[in-house]
Order: sequence, then structure tokens, then C-alpha cells
Amino acid sequence: MIAGVSQFLYQLGANILDASQHRTDPTRLFAANFALSLVMMLQTALYQFLRKECDAIITAYATLQKNASDPEAIHAIRVSVKKLRAFFSLVGQLPGYSFGAGKHLHTVRLIQTIGGAARDTHLQEKYLRSYEKEIKWHFAFAHLLLQNRQAAALEMMTATIKHVSLKKLDTLPEKFKVAMAGMGKKMLSPTILTRYLEHQYGQITVPSSRAHHTVWHGLRKKIKTLYYQLTIVEQLLPPSLTDNNLPERIKMAGELLGKWHDTSELLLFVKSTISHLKKEKLLLPDSAQELVQILQLHVKEYLALCSMEVKHLQPSAS
Repeated sequence: MIAGVSQFLYQLGANILDASQHRTDPTRLFAANFALSLVMMLQTALYQFLRKECDAIITAYATLQKNASDPEAIHAIRVSVKKLRAFFSLVGQLPGYSFGAGKHLHTVRLIQTIGGAARDTHLQEKYLRSYEKEIKWHFAFAHLLLQNRQAAALEMMTATIKHVSLKKLDTLPEKFKVAMAGMGKKMLSPTILTRYLEHQYGQITVPSSRAHHTVWHGLRKKIKTLYYQLTIVEQLLPPSLTDNNLPERIKMAGELLGKWHDTSELLLFVKSTISHLKKEKLLLPDSAQELVQILQLHVKEYLALCSMEVKHLQPSAS
């Protein structure tokens, strides 16, 4: 549906604007009005997205004030902050854009960082249990480390919540709306943003087979950011960004890279923990090495799948 609507608008606008170069004044006037309607659509899309994500953070924060360990609230804040970063990265491409959002987001970024530490350890322990079932061995020391890390993060989260407020975040969308109204209509051209997104899409490439895991991590963030940005202006996207269900395919690639990342991080943690225990001359059963081998295999398999998925995303493969 999104692709159909956006292609219709894109083609209609192109036809009208092209005709306006060769036709009478009424045609040019109609083209100007159409262009203005696209600017208004963009303003509405930007405001509504910003309002939605700010409200999501405020709602989740209210939950954390009652229960600082609520995993769903922590996750909601992390996702919405990432979306806001993608949002301001996108609108920052508009010429003459000067709206400073940093002061409004400083506190929520702090909460995201602290909450992220708590959620990451929670997820690692969950994934570790699933692998332990496969090898029928409980890595007790690893669980103890993760639980201690999570407790420390939650203690910090509780202390932070008592001393910070998100009042500035609640006013951010309205201030942004006023700032957008003060910009010239030519500066708010949707074409500027869609061309930027086309460029970002064109930059997607498969890392080399020997690429460091940080390169893949960077690609994961880039793909996730691109997906968020596509959803912001989904009704204004040209066919080049909607054909073959591209936004959904980008989302799937990001999710697959996320699975690789989670497994890779668990592998690094398990190997590090085993290394420390060996330095302390503590004996470990063969199951410890079996756990490492299974994780290494799954990381390799996920990486192969990610490579194939990203390759299919590249413009030349679409």
C-alpha cells in the first residue's frame, strides 16, 4: 500500500511539474499548489513522528518511575531514542536547518545508556540459558557476573530517575513545529530528503570476508537508521525506495544483523569469562569449550546469512 501511494504521488508530481515548464499559467499555479501540498505533508509527517516517539519515551519513563527494572519500558526508551537520532540526522539534511535538539535529548540519552546496560545483560542471560539447554550444562559463574552487572545498572537507573525530569522532551515537538514553520518552503522540499535517502541506500555494501566485527556492527546501525528514516517519510518516497518492498527488506536485514550481533556479543562474553577463570586456575568441564564452539558456529552461520541478505539489498541486485 505504501509503495502504491508513494509511486502515485511521485509520478503525479513529476508529470505536473514537467507540464508546468511548457504550459500556461494555470498549470504552473496548479504545480505550485501541488508542491506546496507536498511540503505540508512533509511538515505533518515530521511533526507526527517526533510527537509519537517523544510520547512513547514519556510513557515508558512513567513506568520506570514505578518500576525501574521494567524490561519493556527500558526497551521502549532505547528504541525511541534510536528513532529520534535517525529523525534528527534526516532533518539535519535540510538546507538552513538549525534547530538544536541536543539539550532536549541529553537526559533521555543518559537513561537510554543506563537502561541499555541493564537490558543487554538481561538478554545475554536469557540467550545463555537457551544454549545451556542444548549442551545440558549451567555456566553458573557467567550467570553470577551478568546478574551483578544488571543489579548495578538497575541501581544506577533508580538513582537517576529520582533526580531527572523529561519536561523538556514533552515540549520538543511543538518547538520543532514552530522552527519548521519559520523555514522557507523551498528549504522543506521532500526531494532533498529522498535524494539523501537514495544516497544512503546506495552506500549499502557487503563487508569483506575478513572484515572486523566492528565493521558489521557499523553496517547494522546504518541499515537500522535507514529503515527508521524511510518510515518517517514513507508517504513521500519515490519508486526507487519502495520497489520490491524495499523498506520491509531493509527491516528484515536489520533484524538478521541484530541476531548476529546478539550472538556475537554473547560469544565474546563467554570467551572472556572462561579466560578469566583459567587465569585463576579454575577447572572447567568440557562443556565450556562445547559452548564456545556452538556459539562460534552460530555466529558464522548468521554472518553468512547477513552477507547474503545485504547483497540482495544492494541497488544493483534489486
